[in-house]
Amino acid sequence: MKRTILTLTAVMILLSGCNKEDSQPVPVDTGYLYGAYIINEGSFTHNNGSISYLDLDSNYVVNNLFYTVNGRPLGDIVQSFSVAGDKGLIAVNNSAKVEVIDLKSFVSLGTITGCNYPRYTLPLDNDKVYLSNGSLAGQIYIIDLRSLAIVDSIPAGMGPEAMVRNGNYVFVANSGGWGHDSTVFVIDAYDDMIVDTVYTGDNPVDLALDRDGNVWVLCRGKVVYDQNWNVVEETDSRLQKIDARKLEVVVDLVIGEKGDFFNPQRIAVADEGSTILYAEKNGIYSVSTEHPETPTDPLIQGSFYGLDVDPKANVIYVTDARDFSSAGILYRYTREGNMIDSVLTGIAPNGVYFHEP
Repeated sequence: MKRTILTLTAVMILLSGCNKEDSQPVPVDTGYLYGAYIINEGSFTHNNGSISYLDLDSNYVVNNLFYTVNGRPLGDIVQSFSVAGDKGLIAVNNSAKVEVIDLKSFVSLGTITGCNYPRYTLPLDNDKVYLSNGSLAGQIYIIDLRSLAIVDSIPAGMGPEAMVRNGNYVFVANSGGWGHDSTVFVIDAYDDMIVDTVYTGDNPVDLALDRDGNVWVLCRGKVVYDQNWNVVEETDSRLQKIDARKLEVVVDLVIGEKGDFFNPQRIAVADEGSTILYAEKNGIYSVSTEHPETPTDPLIQGSFYGLDVDPKANVIYVTDARDFSSAGILYRYTREGNMIDSVLTGIAPNGVYFHEP
């Protein structure tokens, strides 16, 4: 596969999708410290996962940033990105590592190993980070950023994925991984102990907090095949709400039915936590947290791989992985569902992380 390596001052691509010779450089005083970070998985086993940086003031994007700065590939299947203080954390699951970078310069500070299937990182403060790990029975690893090492672990369910924090509680979605699960674990972040288990729909894969601190859970449903890949069992996908005080499911919406051959993966919050967005078969759907009902029509029509919302601008970001072997596309929409613009990204973009002043 041919790859073009871009220089720091010439890699900017205007969000309209057109190249621009006089592109503006990233601000010298802040570098890459603030903006949107597009997570590009890359092609399976091809070692071409990447992070694209989007400057939210100038609307320019820098593709393949880690390679450009550090002179080496980021790895195989870039899964997630998060920020702890002035550090960026990049989980690369097939490469079984977490890359730690200086956020302003994007220079590598070191690599955390000892995890076999890293998924998502959740910084608890500038030094302590949780890492969900595992394709089957998994763990929540505890990372010390001062030593760049895993220092302890907490048992998790099957295929732990997304995590969110509300006060001293961390909620972990046990997605089933390569198997099946229907639980969300609740961890006390002060003593690193599991304190409760919430039973949900099949294979909870993503989580989000609403404005009242309640946890919304996207359950993708499960599909069971026989040895000839015939479907022998299938369940609905569901959107559920866990009451933050009761620690139990209090809202249960069926959002995808058996036979639609779509397993939703992403959820996001909009309108300062009063709206839940999720991706399903025909597009992006919107649910009010005050009066939750299963919507009949999508807010945005289409088939998308990733979904996130800029919390400050309340702009919807969705991604199209296309063929998983060439550049993907990031689309931006207004809260009303009108497209603003689009940009080419790295291969297989699965989401966007926002870090703003």
